[in-house]
Amino acid sequence: MTEPRDATDPGARVVIVGASAAGSGVALNLRRMGYEGAITLIGEEAELPYDRPPLSKGVLLGTAGLDSLGLASHEELSTAQVELRLGVRAVALDTTAKEVRLETGESVGYDTLVIATGATPRRIPSLAGSANVHVLRTIADAEAFERSLVPGTRLAIVGSGLIGLEVASTATKRGVQVSVIEPADLPMRERLTPDVARWLLDQHVAHGVRFHLGTQVEGVVSDGDRVTALCLADGTELEVDVVLMSVGAAPNVAWLESSGIELDNGVVTDHRQRAADDVYAVGDVARFVHTSLDRVMRMETRSNAIEGAVHLARTIAGEEAPYAPVPFFWTDQYDFKIQSFGMVDPTADLVFEDGSLEGSKWVLAAYDDGELRGVIARGHGPVLARLRRQLAQNYQRNAERVLD
Repeated sequence: MTEPRDATDPGARVVIVGASAAGSGVALNLRRMGYEGAITLIGEEAELPYDRPPLSKGVLLGTAGLDSLGLASHEELSTAQVELRLGVRAVALDTTAKEVRLETGESVGYDTLVIATGATPRRIPSLAGSANVHVLRTIADAEAFERSLVPGTRLAIVGSGLIGLEVASTATKRGVQVSVIEPADLPMRERLTPDVARWLLDQHVAHGVRFHLGTQVEGVVSDGDRVTALCLADGTELEVDVVLMSVGAAPNVAWLESSGIELDNGVVTDHRQRAADDVYAVGDVARFVHTSLDRVMRMETRSNAIEGAVHLARTIAGEEAPYAPVPFFWTDQYDFKIQSFGMVDPTADLVFEDGSLEGSKWVLAAYDDGELRGVIARGHGPVLARLRRQLAQNYQRNAERVLD
């Protein structure tokens, strides 16, 4: 048996499975940090790495296409000497032989492996497979869905999370009649406090979106391969032309089930993103130990993919710092942007640090025993900037305290 090769050895090979923001970010950041070994980037989609947040906005509006979403060009990846294996799926991992098996039957050896396979939209069994029912994760999903959004179309969105509400906003701009079905009593209830969620609900209602809250899809009416109506638990029969399933995402870990890697709502890692000897995970697929929050968590956010990629590249290059990011998400809907920093308990009492919900700009903060825990804001400004700095300092201090 040969001794494991140091990832910083110029003869070592880093293999990254997953070629979206997190995977491509690790590859390019390794080069920026001076890593000299071989890098192979494997991706299931045939396209070069591209940005996903615009899929629910610019792509559906028809104002953005794949050419404007790119995260890295052929030239940039070639200059960085990143070997691309796109349009091919990883199907198994052998950590003893240190090989990734591809659907082609080929095996790719590694010295260091990065798992960045992201997540897949959850499907509702009674709806999946119908010709007019969509999910939204890839550029192909967005392009197919966009073609169905013609003025006057009756669109039902099942789920009122971030993606579902962004699509509702975009679709109304195209003259689509939008209905949202949500089992909870308010939209985005797991991320927002009741007052903010009610404010968000009011914005959508003012733009003509109809909500069916506290109910769910129990059955469908179909005509051939198309759904024509949704039967809701409250007795409503909602006629539809198009349906979007927006009920969350599951981490892409099926290919790892026989690998011995610990799986529990994602790839379980330590506070340095390490899943096993010479194996790391990053982005939506990773469930990591957050030292500042003293919990294990998985974050499906663009910021986690980017920050996680930079941090993991540093770790592979030899640094030892824990990964303890300030959780962050944003959403663009109609004419406003909502941003959330830190962990805001939906049951928390928030304090207005700036403005009010009736204004065009506001900042709400959550405190616990006098310590800032999270911020929700509309718009930008010095108050938000100050609170972000304070929150980052709190996270750094808490992470150091836990490690000590």
